[in-house]
Amino acid sequence: MKNFCTVADNNFYDRVSALEYSLTKVGENFKIHLLCLDNIIENKINNKNIICYNVNELKEKDKILRIAESNPPSREALINSGGNINKAKKLQFIWSLSAYFSWWCLENLNIKDILYIDADIYFYKNLNTLYSNLYNNNINIGIVEHRCSYNPVNGKFNVGIVYFKNNFEGYKCCTWWKNCLLTTNHQFYKTHSSCGDQKYLELFPELFKGVGILDEYIGHLAPWNFNFHQYNKEKIIWNNTEQELLYCHFSNFKINGDSYHLAPRHGFKVAPNKFIQNIADEYYHCLKEFKKC
Repeated sequence: MKNFCTVADNNFYDRVSALEYSLTKVGENFKIHLLCLDNIIENKINNKNIICYNVNELKEKDKILRIAESNPPSREALINSGGNINKAKKLQFIWSLSAYFSWWCLENLNIKDILYIDADIYFYKNLNTLYSNLYNNNINIGIVEHRCSYNPVNGKFNVGIVYFKNNFEGYKCCTWWKNCLLTTNHQFYKTHSSCGDQKYLELFPELFKGVGILDEYIGHLAPWNFNFHQYNKEKIIWNNTEQELLYCHFSNFKINGDSYHLAPRHGFKVAPNKFIQNIADEYYHCLKEFKKC
């Protein structure tokens, strides 16, 4: 059985439900460990594949996590919050939970590995190819590229999915990442804190052993890289390599009545091609079903 973790509040109830549905649809045997940011989503979730944990309970037991709520926000958090410092601090804290909850799962659950997944990701294939390559290539830590032109603020890698094996190196890396997000008095804060949890991923290959760049094994899409791929029927082409689409990261997807805006913050109100339209239509119809709940 595969163990996944994610973080969400009630605003993302439909996203978490769609994530679970997509994994079930492709035939996975899994558990999603969900860190609930409010009681509403915790009370709503009624699914055997989703195990809920309450962020307030974690904060009660961890003083450093409580203090981290007051940490200064990153540049990206300020931009996403329209310059509102309180909203930016809240967003920064939420971003820190991807690292923290991944670590918490390794620390407290009897699992051999964990795959962090952003709640607004939707899968189109099962993860067997990914996990076969993780195990066959002795990968302790797995990260994916943005697959677009390099931005020194956002970094080379995306936090959409991050893999940690529960061994010495995987645990050490995850603990380091968590500590970087909870504190500001470390040597990498000035150089790698510009985008919440994300730019720290660039340091993984430098500081830890067994880091795998997963793009070699899987195809994935997101609004920031739609225009950096070519499309051939049911497959995508990246770096002149044809790949099956494992997942799409539907960042900033907006339901608009009986239609949707694909990713307005990223410059897409409508899909740029038929391939994207087809996968987005499926996601939209799935979200609509869970919006009714």
